[in-house]
Amino acid sequence: MRLSIQKVRLLPLVVAVALFSAGAGHSSQVAIIRRAAGIPANAGGLEKFVATCDALITPCLVAAAAATPLAAIGGGVAMAFGSRRGLQIVITALGILALLGSVKGIVA
Repeated sequence: MRLSIQKVRLLPLVVAVALFSAGAGHSSQVAIIRRAAGIPANAGGLEKFVATCDALITPCLVAAAAATPLAAIGGGVAMAFGSRRGLQIVITALGILALLGSVKGIVA
């Protein structure tokens, strides 16, 4: 099975929705993730959703910040060899980094 870009972009959203819909941590996996992310146990409703997003966006932002220079170099090399998708690779990497940074600012 091939992993497409659309599936990778939806991964943080799917994780956040799964944690949000799992309730107050009834299963052991959800409790482990909740404790590791620092989500308070007494949070509920929108407060719980915001706390979950805030806890999960930082690792996503760090991963995107680490991958963006590699994608920019890869896109530049692709453009140097005549690929028309090289610029799209660079712009997509920068756009994802900007999107995650703005979400971090909104949630904080």
